Amino acid sequence: DGQALRAELGYHKGEQICIVTVGGSGVGRSLLERVIAAFPEAKRRLPALRMIVVAGPRIDPASLVAKPQAGLELRPYVDRLYRHLAACDLAVVQGGLTTTMELCASRRPFIYFPLRHHFEQNFHVRHRLERFGAGRCMDFAAAGASEIAAAIVEEIGRPAAGKAIDAGGAARAAEEIAALL
Repeated sequence: DGQALRAELGYHKGEQICIVTVGGSGVGRSLLERVIAAFPEAKRRLPALRMIVVAGPRIDPASLVAKPQAGLELRPYVDRLYRHLAACDLAVVQGGLTTTMELCASRRPFIYFPLRHHFEQNFHVRHRLERFGAGRCMDFAAAGASEIAAAIVEEIGRPAAGKAIDAGGAARAAEEIAALL
């Protein structure tokens, strides 16, 4: 139940929740800074926007903004982040397989920025997401704050596109292995 999960997580009816996360390394700092720079314009266009930026263990959230902004929250860590991703109206992430596939499986809209020279993110992950019709890929080098704000406005709350993920793979594999034994 999506509404019950949202209420449990402290998200209020009518809010548009955008989760921004870049994983556990410091590599995503530039993406966090650029998405935070996009926040004022996105908030102006989406007054109900609440953006939660998860900095991770290697980036001090206090170092990301000079002054607080209404609707913008910076957190070093979020327990069971996958639940927040499942309840959000939009996520902005790097191009990692685990996070993007969790969003795909949860049927949540998301924007992702593969690291420029990261082979897996640019080829394997992107190919898989394209097969599922999931996510909007953006090029960090070409996307300034205004382009990111526009993408947030266009993508937030959009019904999930593409195919659902078949979650019965483990059971099918077990049946096939059992048949061989």
